[in-house]
Amino acid sequence: MSTGVSVPSWRVGNSSRPVIDVAVPYADENRNRVLLSEWRRQGGEQVPAPPLRLPRHSEGTYRARIWKQNMLDFFLEDQYSDAVAGTTGGPGGHLEDRIVTSVTLSGEWRFASGTQRTTAGAGTLCVRRNEDPWDFEVARGTRAITLVLPASEIRFPANTRAVTAEQTSPAAALLLSQLRLWAELSDGLGATAGEAARNATLELFRGMLNDQVIDDAEFAPALLRSAMDYIEIRLLADPDLRPREIAAALNVSVRTLYRAFGQGVTSSVMGYVRERRLERARAELSSTRLTVSEIAARWHFADSSHFVKAYKKRYAETPTEGRKDRRHTRRGAAFPDA
Repeated sequence: MSTGVSVPSWRVGNSSRPVIDVAVPYADENRNRVLLSEWRRQGGEQVPAPPLRLPRHSEGTYRARIWKQNMLDFFLEDQYSDAVAGTTGGPGGHLEDRIVTSVTLSGEWRFASGTQRTTAGAGTLCVRRNEDPWDFEVARGTRAITLVLPASEIRFPANTRAVTAEQTSPAAALLLSQLRLWAELSDGLGATAGEAARNATLELFRGMLNDQVIDDAEFAPALLRSAMDYIEIRLLADPDLRPREIAAALNVSVRTLYRAFGQGVTSSVMGYVRERRLERARAELSSTRLTVSEIAARWHFADSSHFVKAYKKRYAETPTEGRKDRRHTRRGAAFPDA
């Protein structure tokens, strides 16, 4: 079992009254039924019981305590558990329409869903999509802060169902500091301030998630391809195409977009946009009768002089020279020497 880590204290809910406080002897033949019955009696709809399975030991008592705090459409739980296994998520299952984050303070959680396995030991956090079922195991003496929020608020990258991070990483540390502060102050916040705290927490959560998944070997190329496809569609239609708009359309941060381009191509985001516009403009020089000025305006260059300068830098010739050379080449190809 992992050892605990030194972290600032969390105050979740009423510290003197946990919503769940159950104790069941491991040796009890009816331990699973007793556990679920007592959990449901105490937690009701406030803390629904997931399917749980206690291991069989000849001695000792299973203990679980949960403190809960509702924060608008988010909620926090401070959870302590001895060794237990169970299932969460899946259609009609426990928290099936939520994003669940376990911030492990001591002990260890182990999760499995299909072929995916992930472990959240002390000092790490694990973010899970819960629309598919997860089997889990909890080590004895595990304490975690669990953040639960609506699945509609977070977009995971394709083929990714769980993300882990070190709690001390800058993005995670910033998120956890904000979350802890919001939890401590939430009872005294008015509606406007509470909504602002909620939105700030959500933005930090997205930033932390993007900061982690951009290093995934599958996500970065997929994001780059999606960004290039979006740029291609908007090249002609949007004269003010900018990284912020591209990132927003793909539901990632601008920083994540920059990092994807840094890993996949040699140019910046706007460098790539300019490159593609020059390539499309060059094709039209030889395929249309549009003037250089008309092509410059069509592909959203500030004016024809800016277009000529960028074109010459890229192709080592002016647009007019390029048009003449390619037309001459086409005539030579159409009428080769006998």
